[in-house]
Amino acid sequence: HIADAITALKDLRRFEPQVLSNILWAFATSNVSHHTGLFERATLRESHTRLFDKVAYEVIEHRDLSTFNPQALSNIVWAYATAKRLDPTLFDSLAGAIAGRKHDLSCQEVSNILWAYATVGLVESPVFNAVVPRVKTLLCRCNRQNLANIAWSYAVANVDDPTLFGGHFTNVLLEKINSFRAAELRQFYQWHIWQKEEKGNTGLPPAFEGLCYEAFTSAEPPTVSSLQGEAFSVLQSMGLHPKEEELTQKGYSLDVLVEVNGRKVGVEVDGPWHFIGNKPTGKTILKRRQIANVEGIMLVSVPYWEWEELGLGWSKKQDYLRSLLGVR
Repeated sequence: HIADAITALKDLRRFEPQVLSNILWAFATSNVSHHTGLFERATLRESHTRLFDKVAYEVIEHRDLSTFNPQALSNIVWAYATAKRLDPTLFDSLAGAIAGRKHDLSCQEVSNILWAYATVGLVESPVFNAVVPRVKTLLCRCNRQNLANIAWSYAVANVDDPTLFGGHFTNVLLEKINSFRAAELRQFYQWHIWQKEEKGNTGLPPAFEGLCYEAFTSAEPPTVSSLQGEAFSVLQSMGLHPKEEELTQKGYSLDVLVEVNGRKVGVEVDGPWHFIGNKPTGKTILKRRQIANVEGIMLVSVPYWEWEELGLGWSKKQDYLRSLLGVR
């Protein structure tokens, strides 16, 4: 396998920065799910993990990041985020290099960079503030996906800049209103909630907001996992009368909603797709924050690994949920 061959090399110094970034991009976009055998899929994932770890070590320990052009920097962070690989040391190192090349970034590059840092949940990264001036100069040249990713990423990071997200930004969106796809409208809806409800700014015009809300609430219904189904059943056995896939006023879907001590509490049963390692993804961070801050609903998370550690006994699971919910 190519990934194993690259990993087996003593070092990767023969590869130019652009080549390294292209290798990562290729493996990040390759899909191992079409392989039917569980063993084969697991083997490929392990191989890819070793490759990404090898490249991260090479970049951090042996490379002068000032020699990386904007495309290489963008491709690397995008590849790690797409492949759901989080290496905070690598991302921190690259953030400095990105800040140093910010004036050279294209629309696609800055959009990919912001999306990558937001997706892996590195919301404290200085990269968000560092590229604001460049984003402002590029807005009119950004395509619909660039604009959606930029808006969503800043919402995830909770980094606001009135000089960026003012009337000019809204006007740029309105010029393209008829070209946005449903996925992009859903991103703009979360940006709108952030701007209007969390920051007290204007947000989107009512007609555009309505279009985004319709897209947000018309998404494909979530699949109820066996993990969520089991947690729901345990809550039922505790006499809490849970409601499943409850829609909030702002359009979010809660896995389970219960009432505890006279207060509504949302229970999110979070499977592996909600995390990179044991850290919540940007999508999970944004949902949790907006439900708590905007909807006023207390939210608790049941991470899949904690639930699995409880084993088969329901009494342990009941005790776990009682403690989590503060049930008296």
